[in-house]
Amino acid sequence: MKEKIYIPIKINENEIQITDEIIKEVEKNQDKKIILELVHDDFTSINIDNQEKILLKLNGLIKKYKIFEIKITSNPDSVDKKNLKMLKKFKVKEIELVIESSNDYILKHIGVDYKFKYAKKIAKQIKFSRFAIGIKLTIGLPESTVADDLNTVKESIGLKPIHITLIPCQIDYSNVVKNLYEQDEFEPLSKVQLIERLKESIELINKAKIKSISIGEKNQTIDDMSIEQFRGLIASDIWYDRIVEMIKSYNVKVKVVNIEVNKADINFVKGIDDCNLNKLKEIYDVELQVSKNDKINRGNYKMEILKTYTDFLDDDE
Repeated sequence: MKEKIYIPIKINENEIQITDEIIKEVEKNQDKKIILELVHDDFTSINIDNQEKILLKLNGLIKKYKIFEIKITSNPDSVDKKNLKMLKKFKVKEIELVIESSNDYILKHIGVDYKFKYAKKIAKQIKFSRFAIGIKLTIGLPESTVADDLNTVKESIGLKPIHITLIPCQIDYSNVVKNLYEQDEFEPLSKVQLIERLKESIELINKAKIKSISIGEKNQTIDDMSIEQFRGLIASDIWYDRIVEMIKSYNVKVKVVNIEVNKADINFVKGIDDCNLNKLKEIYDVELQVSKNDKINRGNYKMEILKTYTDFLDDDE
């Protein structure tokens, strides 16, 4: 099966320009399943005639380079049957639906006019029209508790999406959220709080066997930290929890353990600035050795005990 690759295409003032950089990216990835991803918060809110013009232009590119499909992002209140019929005609096959929360009070509080029941109805309509659906939801909205966020994740999983995007809410999330902050009615979650909520959300999504998960949006910052660095923190934390769980499952007290992972996971296993290695040594008195094995898929691992405290005592004798 060909690897999927998403190539972002920006829309400026309801127009797109197919640049030389886009063409080069398409040509470079001809061996992959290319998806043209339209970068717009709510594509279906654009005048429908302009939507057609944009998609018609992209269809010329699709025909020339045998591109697989187009992906768009939409809000529930801008999608209808007429729009879905037009999108299908122009090779749109994936729709990321923005469902910020499953709690109607929270939706109203951030200025959303529709209720979750309506968003759910639109999601089902999209699936019935045979589009692949992704869900974009938000963690840490004003008034949103841990239970609210996890319930939104569960409700989103129930819609059987192919992908879930988790957006950490910050002050600049929207004008409404910014105003709430300025009126002392909203305090964004700290990095630690966000990481814990995101970890719980990711665990639920993984259990549902939804393999495609993303955190945040391009150029987003969390407490002055780039989204790439923040994702690294989350990945490091998840690996630390997994390693501790595995060590605790052994019937012996471990002194030295080796973990084999894909090259792409090595830095996350070690942790930012080797924080996982240091914490394991400091808290559990365990030395963790990390080695590369590219036969292992990303996210998987092999662990081997190299030395237990019994071995250590035997050596002393």
